[in-house]
Amino acid sequence: MRETFKKMSRNLAKRIFSIPNLWNHSSIHIVSDGHNWVIGEVSKFLSTTLSKHHLTNVSVSPFYYFLSGKIVHFNSIPVPQQFPRNKVIMTWYHIPDQDPRLKELHTLEARVDLIHTSTYSTKNTLIQHGFPQEKILVIPQGINLNLFTPASTERRKQSRRTLGIPEDVFVIGSFQKDGDGWGEGMNPKLIKGPDVFCDVVERFAKNKPVHVLLSGPSRGYVKDRLSRANIPFTHQYPEQYKEVNALYQALDVYLISSRIEGVPMALLESWATGIPLISTRVGMVQDVAVHGTDALLAQSEDRDTLVLHLEQIFGDSALRERLVAHGLEAVKAYDWDVLIKRYWNELYAPLLLKHPKNT
Repeated sequence: MRETFKKMSRNLAKRIFSIPNLWNHSSIHIVSDGHNWVIGEVSKFLSTTLSKHHLTNVSVSPFYYFLSGKIVHFNSIPVPQQFPRNKVIMTWYHIPDQDPRLKELHTLEARVDLIHTSTYSTKNTLIQHGFPQEKILVIPQGINLNLFTPASTERRKQSRRTLGIPEDVFVIGSFQKDGDGWGEGMNPKLIKGPDVFCDVVERFAKNKPVHVLLSGPSRGYVKDRLSRANIPFTHQYPEQYKEVNALYQALDVYLISSRIEGVPMALLESWATGIPLISTRVGMVQDVAVHGTDALLAQSEDRDTLVLHLEQIFGDSALRERLVAHGLEAVKAYDWDVLIKRYWNELYAPLLLKHPKNT
Protein backbone atom coordinates (compact mmCIF):
# COMPACT_ATOMS: atom_id res chain seq x y z
CA MET A 1 0.00 0.00 0.00
CA ARG A 2 2.80 2.45 0.95
CA GLU A 3 4.74 1.79 -2.25
CA THR A 4 1.60 2.27 -4.36
CA PHE A 5 0.92 5.60 -2.66
CA LYS A 6 4.53 6.71 -3.12
CA LYS A 7 4.42 5.85 -6.83
CA MET A 8 1.14 7.75 -7.26
CA SER A 9 2.66 10.75 -5.48
CA ARG A 10 5.73 10.70 -7.72
CA ASN A 11 3.59 10.46 -10.84
CA LEU A 12 1.48 13.39 -9.69
CA ALA A 13 4.51 15.45 -8.79
CA LYS A 14 6.04 14.87 -12.21
CA ARG A 15 2.96 16.05 -14.07
CA ILE A 16 3.43 19.65 -15.18
CA PHE A 17 0.18 21.55 -15.47
CA SER A 18 -0.05 24.81 -17.35
CA ILE A 19 -1.55 27.80 -15.59
CA PRO A 20 -4.77 29.10 -17.16
CA ASN A 21 -4.72 32.66 -18.50
CA LEU A 22 -7.72 34.18 -16.75
CA TRP A 23 -7.89 37.13 -19.15
CA ASN A 24 -7.51 35.36 -22.50
CA HIS A 25 -10.98 34.43 -23.71
CA SER A 26 -9.85 32.97 -27.06
CA SER A 27 -8.29 29.96 -25.32
CA ILE A 28 -9.35 26.61 -23.90
CA HIS A 29 -8.86 25.25 -20.42
CA ILE A 30 -8.89 21.46 -19.99
CA VAL A 31 -9.73 20.23 -16.49
CA SER A 32 -7.96 16.97 -15.60
CA ASP A 33 -7.91 15.39 -12.14
CA GLY A 34 -4.14 15.06 -12.06
CA HIS A 35 -3.79 11.42 -11.06
CA ASN A 36 -5.64 9.36 -13.66
CA TRP A 37 -3.00 7.79 -15.91
CA VAL A 38 -4.98 7.69 -19.14
CA ILE A 39 -7.14 10.82 -18.75
CA GLY A 40 -4.13 12.91 -17.82
CA GLU A 41 -2.24 11.80 -20.90
CA VAL A 42 -5.22 12.41 -23.19
CA SER A 43 -5.53 15.94 -21.79
CA LYS A 44 -1.83 16.53 -22.39
CA PHE A 45 -1.99 15.26 -25.98
CA LEU A 46 -5.01 17.43 -26.75
CA SER A 47 -3.19 20.47 -25.39
CA THR A 48 0.15 19.89 -27.08
CA THR A 49 -1.36 18.93 -30.44
CA LEU A 50 -3.69 21.95 -30.54
CA SER A 51 -0.70 24.16 -29.77
CA LYS A 52 1.55 22.33 -32.24
CA HIS A 53 -0.90 23.08 -35.06
CA HIS A 54 -1.27 26.71 -33.91
CA LEU A 55 -5.01 26.32 -33.45
CA THR A 56 -5.48 27.91 -30.04
CA ASN A 57 -3.95 28.50 -26.62
CA VAL A 58 -4.61 25.65 -24.19
CA SER A 59 -4.00 25.18 -20.47
CA VAL A 60 -4.40 21.97 -18.45
CA SER A 61 -4.83 21.64 -14.68
CA PRO A 62 -7.20 20.32 -12.01
CA PHE A 63 -8.20 23.90 -11.13
CA TYR A 64 -11.25 25.70 -12.46
CA TYR A 65 -12.62 27.74 -9.55
CA PHE A 66 -11.61 31.17 -10.84
CA LEU A 67 -12.33 30.60 -14.51
CA SER A 68 -14.99 32.83 -16.00
CA GLY A 69 -15.91 33.65 -19.59
CA LYS A 70 -13.79 30.83 -21.01
CA ILE A 71 -14.10 27.58 -22.95
CA VAL A 72 -13.70 24.90 -20.26
CA HIS A 73 -13.38 21.22 -21.12
CA PHE A 74 -13.99 18.84 -18.21
CA ASN A 75 -12.18 15.70 -19.37
CA SER A 76 -14.01 12.90 -17.54
CA ILE A 77 -14.45 15.25 -14.56
CA PRO A 78 -17.91 16.15 -13.18
CA VAL A 79 -19.09 19.64 -14.06
CA PRO A 80 -19.74 21.62 -10.84
CA GLN A 81 -23.29 22.61 -9.95
CA GLN A 82 -22.53 26.33 -10.12
CA PHE A 83 -20.26 27.30 -12.97
CA PRO A 84 -21.57 30.46 -14.67
CA ARG A 85 -20.25 32.58 -17.56
CA ASN A 86 -18.36 29.80 -19.35
CA LYS A 87 -18.82 27.64 -22.41
CA VAL A 88 -18.58 24.09 -21.07
CA ILE A 89 -17.63 20.78 -22.69
CA MET A 90 -17.77 17.51 -20.75
CA THR A 91 -16.16 14.30 -21.97
CA TRP A 92 -18.10 11.25 -20.81
CA TYR A 93 -16.30 8.05 -21.76
CA HIS A 94 -18.49 5.21 -20.50
CA ILE A 95 -21.69 4.61 -18.55
CA PRO A 96 -21.80 1.70 -16.08
CA ASP A 97 -25.09 0.07 -15.13
CA GLN A 98 -26.93 2.09 -12.49
CA ASP A 99 -24.66 5.08 -13.12
CA PRO A 100 -25.88 7.74 -10.64
CA ARG A 101 -24.91 10.52 -13.06
CA LEU A 102 -27.83 9.56 -15.30
CA LYS A 103 -30.25 10.83 -12.64
CA GLU A 104 -28.73 14.30 -12.98
CA LEU A 105 -28.96 14.61 -16.75
CA HIS A 106 -31.79 17.17 -16.60
CA THR A 107 -29.64 19.52 -14.51
CA LEU A 108 -26.46 18.71 -16.46
CA GLU A 109 -28.14 19.79 -19.69
CA ALA A 110 -28.39 23.33 -18.37
CA ARG A 111 -24.71 23.40 -17.31
CA VAL A 112 -22.99 22.09 -20.44
CA ASP A 113 -22.90 23.20 -24.06
CA LEU A 114 -21.67 19.85 -25.39
CA ILE A 115 -21.06 16.33 -24.16
CA HIS A 116 -18.19 14.69 -26.01
CA THR A 117 -17.70 10.92 -26.05
CA SER A 118 -15.50 8.50 -27.97
CA THR A 119 -18.13 5.86 -28.61
CA TYR A 120 -21.64 5.60 -29.99
CA SER A 121 -22.74 3.27 -27.18
CA THR A 122 -22.34 6.11 -24.68
CA LYS A 123 -24.14 8.53 -26.99
CA ASN A 124 -27.06 6.13 -27.43
CA THR A 125 -27.38 5.59 -23.68
CA LEU A 126 -27.44 9.34 -23.04
CA ILE A 127 -30.16 9.81 -25.66
CA GLN A 128 -32.19 6.95 -24.18
CA HIS A 129 -32.10 8.75 -20.83
CA GLY A 130 -33.38 11.98 -22.33
CA PHE A 131 -30.26 14.03 -23.05
CA PRO A 132 -30.64 16.11 -26.27
CA GLN A 133 -28.99 14.42 -29.23
CA GLU A 134 -27.85 17.76 -30.68
CA LYS A 135 -25.69 18.37 -27.61
CA ILE A 136 -23.75 15.08 -27.93
CA LEU A 137 -20.69 14.79 -30.15
CA VAL A 138 -18.83 11.55 -30.94
CA ILE A 139 -15.15 11.92 -31.82
CA PRO A 140 -12.86 8.89 -31.43
CA GLN A 141 -9.93 8.76 -29.07
CA GLY A 142 -6.48 9.47 -30.45
CA ILE A 143 -2.99 8.09 -29.97
CA ASN A 144 0.51 9.49 -30.28
CA LEU A 145 2.15 7.35 -32.94
CA ASN A 146 5.55 8.76 -32.02
CA LEU A 147 5.26 7.05 -28.61
CA PHE A 148 3.76 3.72 -29.67
CA THR A 149 5.68 1.87 -32.37
CA PRO A 150 6.18 -1.73 -33.53
CA ALA A 151 9.47 -3.46 -32.79
CA SER A 152 11.85 -5.81 -34.56
CA THR A 153 12.16 -9.43 -33.47
CA GLU A 154 15.42 -8.64 -31.70
CA ARG A 155 13.86 -5.69 -29.92
CA ARG A 156 11.03 -7.91 -28.69
CA LYS A 157 13.55 -10.39 -27.33
CA GLN A 158 15.37 -7.57 -25.59
CA SER A 159 12.13 -6.33 -24.01
CA ARG A 160 11.53 -9.80 -22.57
CA ARG A 161 15.07 -10.10 -21.28
CA THR A 162 14.74 -6.73 -19.56
CA LEU A 163 11.50 -7.83 -17.91
CA GLY A 164 12.86 -11.27 -16.97
CA ILE A 165 10.32 -13.09 -19.17
CA PRO A 166 11.49 -16.29 -20.91
CA GLU A 167 11.61 -16.23 -24.70
CA ASP A 168 9.74 -19.51 -25.14
CA VAL A 169 6.47 -18.54 -23.40
CA PHE A 170 3.25 -17.09 -24.79
CA VAL A 171 2.84 -13.62 -23.25
CA ILE A 172 -0.66 -12.21 -22.70
CA GLY A 173 -0.91 -8.51 -21.88
CA SER A 174 -3.34 -6.56 -19.69
CA PHE A 175 -2.49 -2.91 -18.95
CA GLN A 176 -5.28 -1.18 -17.06
CA LYS A 177 -6.70 -0.27 -13.67
CA ASP A 178 -9.29 -2.89 -12.73
CA GLY A 179 -9.53 -2.62 -8.95
CA ASP A 180 -11.74 -0.21 -7.01
CA GLY A 181 -9.95 2.80 -5.51
CA TRP A 182 -6.24 3.52 -5.67
CA GLY A 183 -4.96 0.92 -3.23
CA GLU A 184 -3.96 -2.68 -3.91
CA GLY A 185 -7.12 -3.35 -5.91
CA MET A 186 -8.28 -6.55 -4.23
CA ASN A 187 -11.91 -5.58 -4.84
CA PRO A 188 -12.39 -6.04 -8.61
CA LYS A 189 -13.93 -3.34 -10.76
CA LEU A 190 -16.23 -5.67 -12.64
CA ILE A 191 -16.96 -3.38 -15.60
CA LYS A 192 -13.31 -3.96 -16.57
CA GLY A 193 -13.82 -7.74 -16.51
CA PRO A 194 -10.84 -8.85 -14.39
CA ASP A 195 -12.79 -11.96 -13.38
CA VAL A 196 -13.41 -12.82 -17.03
CA PHE A 197 -9.75 -12.19 -17.85
CA CYS A 198 -8.60 -14.60 -15.15
CA ASP A 199 -11.17 -17.26 -16.06
CA VAL A 200 -10.06 -17.15 -19.70
CA VAL A 201 -6.34 -17.18 -18.98
CA GLU A 202 -6.68 -20.02 -16.48
CA ARG A 203 -8.49 -22.19 -19.02
CA PHE A 204 -6.05 -21.37 -21.83
CA ALA A 205 -2.99 -21.91 -19.60
CA LYS A 206 -3.88 -25.52 -18.69
CA ASN A 207 -1.77 -26.89 -21.53
CA LYS A 208 0.14 -23.83 -22.79
CA PRO A 209 3.38 -22.12 -21.63
CA VAL A 210 1.71 -18.85 -20.58
CA HIS A 211 3.12 -15.75 -18.94
CA VAL A 212 0.94 -12.72 -18.14
CA LEU A 213 2.35 -9.19 -18.30
CA LEU A 214 0.40 -6.66 -16.24
CA SER A 215 0.61 -2.91 -15.91
CA GLY A 216 -1.45 -0.21 -14.26
CA PRO A 217 -2.42 0.41 -10.63
CA SER A 218 -4.75 -1.59 -8.38
CA ARG A 219 -4.16 -5.01 -9.95
CA GLY A 220 -4.35 -6.99 -6.69
CA TYR A 221 -7.35 -9.12 -7.64
CA VAL A 222 -5.78 -10.31 -10.90
CA LYS A 223 -2.40 -10.95 -9.29
CA ASP A 224 -4.02 -12.99 -6.53
CA ARG A 225 -6.02 -15.08 -9.01
CA LEU A 226 -2.95 -15.75 -11.17
CA SER A 227 -0.86 -16.68 -8.14
CA ARG A 228 -3.46 -19.16 -6.90
CA ALA A 229 -3.65 -20.70 -10.40
CA ASN A 230 0.16 -20.99 -10.55
CA ILE A 231 0.31 -18.84 -13.68
CA PRO A 232 3.55 -16.83 -13.85
CA PHE A 233 3.13 -13.09 -14.26
CA THR A 234 5.09 -9.86 -14.20
CA HIS A 235 3.62 -6.57 -13.00
CA GLN A 236 5.31 -3.37 -14.19
CA TYR A 237 3.89 0.07 -13.46
CA PRO A 238 6.06 2.60 -15.34
CA GLU A 239 6.37 6.08 -13.97
CA GLN A 240 6.03 7.59 -17.46
CA TYR A 241 3.31 6.76 -19.96
CA LYS A 242 5.78 6.49 -22.85
CA GLU A 243 7.45 3.53 -21.14
CA VAL A 244 4.33 1.40 -21.74
CA ASN A 245 5.48 0.99 -25.36
CA ALA A 246 8.28 -1.33 -24.25
CA LEU A 247 5.76 -3.49 -22.37
CA TYR A 248 3.66 -3.98 -25.50
CA GLN A 249 6.78 -5.01 -27.37
CA ALA A 250 7.16 -8.02 -25.07
CA LEU A 251 3.70 -9.41 -25.85
CA ASP A 252 2.29 -12.11 -28.11
CA VAL A 253 -1.30 -10.92 -27.70
CA TYR A 254 -3.33 -8.33 -25.81
CA LEU A 255 -6.60 -9.40 -24.20
CA ILE A 256 -9.45 -6.98 -23.38
CA SER A 257 -12.20 -8.69 -21.37
CA SER A 258 -14.20 -5.63 -20.26
CA ARG A 259 -17.97 -5.53 -19.86
CA ILE A 260 -18.12 -1.74 -20.37
CA GLU A 261 -15.51 0.62 -21.84
CA GLY A 262 -15.14 4.10 -23.17
CA VAL A 263 -12.30 3.45 -25.59
CA PRO A 264 -10.20 1.41 -24.31
CA MET A 265 -6.73 2.77 -25.04
CA ALA A 266 -5.31 -0.74 -25.50
CA LEU A 267 -7.26 -0.92 -28.77
CA LEU A 268 -5.11 1.76 -30.37
CA GLU A 269 -1.92 0.92 -28.47
CA SER A 270 -2.04 -2.73 -29.56
CA TRP A 271 -2.57 -1.76 -33.16
CA ALA A 272 0.25 0.79 -33.06
CA THR A 273 2.76 -1.63 -31.53
CA GLY A 274 1.93 -4.50 -33.87
CA ILE A 275 0.35 -6.77 -31.25
CA PRO A 276 -2.63 -9.01 -32.14
CA LEU A 277 -5.75 -7.88 -30.28
CA ILE A 278 -8.53 -9.97 -28.74
CA SER A 279 -11.40 -8.00 -27.26
CA THR A 280 -14.98 -8.03 -26.13
CA ARG A 281 -17.30 -5.82 -28.16
CA VAL A 282 -17.13 -2.77 -25.92
CA GLY A 283 -16.78 0.99 -26.33
CA MET A 284 -14.84 2.24 -29.30
CA VAL A 285 -13.77 -1.33 -30.15
CA GLN A 286 -17.23 -2.14 -31.49
CA ASP A 287 -17.25 1.12 -33.48
CA VAL A 288 -13.94 0.72 -35.32
CA ALA A 289 -12.49 -2.80 -35.06
CA VAL A 290 -13.34 -5.39 -37.74
CA HIS A 291 -13.56 -8.98 -36.53
CA GLY A 292 -11.13 -11.25 -38.32
CA THR A 293 -9.38 -8.34 -40.01
CA ASP A 294 -7.68 -6.21 -37.34
CA ALA A 295 -8.96 -7.92 -34.16
CA LEU A 296 -10.74 -11.02 -32.88
CA LEU A 297 -13.94 -10.02 -31.10
CA ALA A 298 -16.39 -11.69 -28.72
CA GLN A 299 -19.50 -10.69 -26.81
CA SER A 300 -19.10 -9.54 -23.23
CA GLU A 301 -18.54 -12.44 -20.82
CA ASP A 302 -18.24 -14.96 -23.67
CA ARG A 303 -15.36 -16.87 -22.10
CA ASP A 304 -15.57 -19.78 -24.54
CA THR A 305 -15.01 -17.54 -27.56
CA LEU A 306 -12.22 -15.59 -25.88
CA VAL A 307 -10.40 -18.86 -25.10
CA LEU A 308 -10.94 -19.98 -28.70
CA HIS A 309 -9.46 -16.72 -29.97
CA LEU A 310 -6.36 -17.21 -27.82
CA GLU A 311 -6.01 -20.71 -29.28
CA GLN A 312 -6.25 -19.23 -32.79
CA ILE A 313 -3.61 -16.58 -32.13
CA PHE A 314 -1.35 -19.18 -30.53
CA GLY A 315 -1.54 -21.65 -33.40
CA ASP A 316 -2.00 -19.58 -36.57
CA SER A 317 0.94 -17.43 -37.65
CA ALA A 318 -0.84 -16.26 -40.83
CA LEU A 319 -3.75 -14.97 -38.74
CA ARG A 320 -1.36 -13.13 -36.44
CA GLU A 321 0.37 -11.48 -39.37
CA ARG A 322 -2.93 -10.42 -40.93
CA LEU A 323 -4.26 -8.89 -37.71
CA VAL A 324 -1.00 -7.02 -37.13
CA ALA A 325 -0.78 -5.67 -40.69
CA HIS A 326 -4.37 -4.40 -40.71
CA GLY A 327 -4.04 -2.98 -37.20
CA LEU A 328 -0.96 -0.99 -38.15
CA GLU A 329 -2.85 0.45 -41.10
CA ALA A 330 -6.08 1.14 -39.19
CA VAL A 331 -4.39 3.03 -36.35
CA LYS A 332 -3.08 5.73 -38.71
CA ALA A 333 -6.53 7.34 -38.77
CA TYR A 334 -6.35 7.89 -35.00
CA ASP A 335 -3.01 9.67 -34.81
CA TRP A 336 -3.53 12.84 -32.76
CA ASP A 337 -2.07 14.87 -35.64
CA VAL A 338 -4.94 13.58 -37.81
CA LEU A 339 -7.78 13.61 -35.30
CA ILE A 340 -7.00 17.04 -33.87
CA LYS A 341 -8.65 18.65 -36.89
CA ARG A 342 -11.96 17.09 -35.89
CA TYR A 343 -11.58 18.12 -32.27
CA TRP A 344 -10.89 21.67 -33.38
CA ASN A 345 -13.50 21.98 -36.12
CA GLU A 346 -16.34 20.14 -34.37
CA LEU A 347 -15.72 20.58 -30.65
CA TYR A 348 -13.77 23.73 -29.86
CA ALA A 349 -14.02 26.20 -32.76
CA PRO A 350 -17.85 26.40 -32.82
CA LEU A 351 -17.93 27.35 -29.13
CA LEU A 352 -15.16 29.89 -29.52
CA LEU A 353 -17.09 31.52 -32.35
CA LYS A 354 -20.26 31.59 -30.23
CA HIS A 355 -18.49 32.92 -27.15
CA PRO A 356 -19.72 36.44 -26.29
CA LYS A 357 -16.16 37.66 -25.70
CA ASN A 358 -15.27 36.76 -29.30
CA THR A 359 -18.15 38.50 -31.03
